[in-house]
Amino acid sequence: MNRDNSFFEFDAENSVSSTSKKPRWLVLSVEDNETFQQSLLNALSRMIVQGQTMEVLTASSAEEAQLVLDKRPDINLILLDVVMETDDAGLRLVDHIRSTLNNPIIRIILLTGQPGIAPNRHVMEQYDIDDYWSKTDLGEEHLFNVMNGNLKTWRRMNELKNARQGLERVVSASQAISRHNDLPHFSQTVLEEIDRIIGITDGGIMSLKMTEPLDLEKDSAVLAATGQYQPYIGQSINTLENEILLKRIKKTIQQKQHMFVGRYSLLYFSFKQPSPVYYLIVVKSATALTESDVHLLKVFGENIYNGFANIALTEYLNGLAFKHWQTGIYNRNWFCQQLAMEEYWSKQAQIVLISIDRFSDITVTFGEKFAIQLLKTVHDELSLIEGIHAIAIISRDAFAILLDKSHVLSASRFDEILGKKKHIQHREHKIIAKAISAQLEPSLNRSPERLLGQLESHLYRLRATSSSHFHHVSLDNEAMFSKHLEMLNDFNIGLTKNEIQAYLQPKVDMVTGKLIGFEALARWFKSDGEMVPPDIFIPIAEASGLVEQLDKAILLQCCKAIKQLQAVGVSVPISFNVSCHELLLSDFSTTILSLLEAEAISPHQVDMEITETLAMIDYEQVSATLKKLIALGMDVSIDDFGTGFSSLSHVTELAATTLKIDKSFVQYLGERESSEHVVDMIIRVAKKFGLKVIAEGVETTLQRDKLIELGCTLGQGYFYARPMPIDEAVKWAIEQQ
Repeated sequence: MNRDNSFFEFDAENSVSSTSKKPRWLVLSVEDNETFQQSLLNALSRMIVQGQTMEVLTASSAEEAQLVLDKRPDINLILLDVVMETDDAGLRLVDHIRSTLNNPIIRIILLTGQPGIAPNRHVMEQYDIDDYWSKTDLGEEHLFNVMNGNLKTWRRMNELKNARQGLERVVSASQAISRHNDLPHFSQTVLEEIDRIIGITDGGIMSLKMTEPLDLEKDSAVLAATGQYQPYIGQSINTLENEILLKRIKKTIQQKQHMFVGRYSLLYFSFKQPSPVYYLIVVKSATALTESDVHLLKVFGENIYNGFANIALTEYLNGLAFKHWQTGIYNRNWFCQQLAMEEYWSKQAQIVLISIDRFSDITVTFGEKFAIQLLKTVHDELSLIEGIHAIAIISRDAFAILLDKSHVLSASRFDEILGKKKHIQHREHKIIAKAISAQLEPSLNRSPERLLGQLESHLYRLRATSSSHFHHVSLDNEAMFSKHLEMLNDFNIGLTKNEIQAYLQPKVDMVTGKLIGFEALARWFKSDGEMVPPDIFIPIAEASGLVEQLDKAILLQCCKAIKQLQAVGVSVPISFNVSCHELLLSDFSTTILSLLEAEAISPHQVDMEITETLAMIDYEQVSATLKKLIALGMDVSIDDFGTGFSSLSHVTELAATTLKIDKSFVQYLGERESSEHVVDMIIRVAKKFGLKVIAEGVETTLQRDKLIELGCTLGQGYFYARPMPIDEAVKWAIEQQ
């Protein structure tokens, strides 16, 4: 639907349904006096009320009338003799109509030849009787007035009933389509619900998607269909063997509005963001739709529009979550999903990690565009490997692939693929890369992140210590296990000797330059001076159960830093990161609050940071814990928002106070319009739900200014300061004052 123009176009002759047979009023006369019954029939046969003649059914008793009513629920009006086989026969029939048949709109007129036994007002109200007349008073003119008034009332009540039922169907249909956020299921459900709303007795319905709306040859497809259009599912719209319909589709698209022509109803929906896409619902009904049907489709169309919009946003966010930002190649999140699939383990697939040597130097020397094209070239070459199932970029300079067991990648084949010079941006370039491979075994631990971490550790050592460019490892060999134990032992000792330190990175108000807080980041410097990267030791801490001790050590150092800052007149909160394992513990909040109380630190003096993916794991339990801490004054930040997207359905109830824009989105602000769109979207989401927003990885004046322009005034990054030891951070804070 085009929001700027929601007018409808109607066919001049066929916008409202018509039939060759004119409608007639259906009247039931219940009368045991044959003479009076015949006089009624004579009078009604000549009567035309509101342009319609009468079809009269007759019954001579209440019992006979009940049988007629059970078969003909479409009767509009009943002329009912009060007294027939019994004194209360008429009233019992009325009760059957109102209570058993549950028909509140049929008009009931009581007739009696004995005025003295007329029902009182209470009985009229109790039985919902519409009118009462003595037979002797019903001349032909009087009878016409009675029939005219009551049939007018029936028509109004029937219109209200149909409108109410139609809206109920629309509400039900809207609820049904809201349950789907994938395009094929959503499209099919929309068609099914349209059928329920307006009752397509034959013909069919189809849902079309186009990216080039005025050229049906380009990227157009039938998403879903019913009836005679089912054979076209998955085909181009242009294959439809109906030139008249194709012309109407093109006309609808050109006019950018719904169109109703004869038996065809075409609903048009267009979206410009995140990328241009156009949808069309084509309905072919048995007859032209009534004006009421058109109105219901218009109302339902608003819900269809919102559904398509939500799907477009979901697909876009899924692209952000599962695609490498610069290349559009699948990323680590997506690869981990693939790696978790049972089929790869049961079939003992081969996993290979490939790292490009000196990638950072290449980027500096030849530029970012060259580096991105290099990644794409490597991806294209690796995609040619026989038996490949999955390929993704898992870090800035590394790929991961999954292969069939029957197509194991060898060192010679690896050389053949990447050994030759490649043409990149009009120059020849020799790609130097190293790879490590392993075979998935059903008996192994299947945590994708843990497995990747193990292989990355092997690859890191291969790059640092070996001249070999291709190496195969066993995921369960003793050497690897010993290395893991060695690292675990070193980490345990490091915790005991306080080798893991909290480094503080400032958060600032980018408009005023004022310090607003710090983020505590864990850094491990071994006794021999070696620095162990966080992406190495944090997975070890999580896998070994030492993550609680790690987080506690960092939080205690945060408390120490808060006191040092307060001593020099600086009162700002310090944020600390929490792991998935720890947050899911039942006594997590109690443990945190007890530690803060022991250190005489208030909850509002610390902020807690969790990743977006973590916020969605065991959502109900996590949300309850976070809400408890927020209620006590602690801020909760969703770190790397947009990179771990899991479910839009929880965004409205997100237990957080702050969203942090990941540095991968900030990096190209001012250079790429797409980066600006993503950052702007996150800022608008935050404002929509009353959340603060902080940008990570701010490194340039251009990035800072662009963020402020978009409405994000808080940030952190190397533009302001690198993470530093607590004592240096205190000095930095004093200097800022």
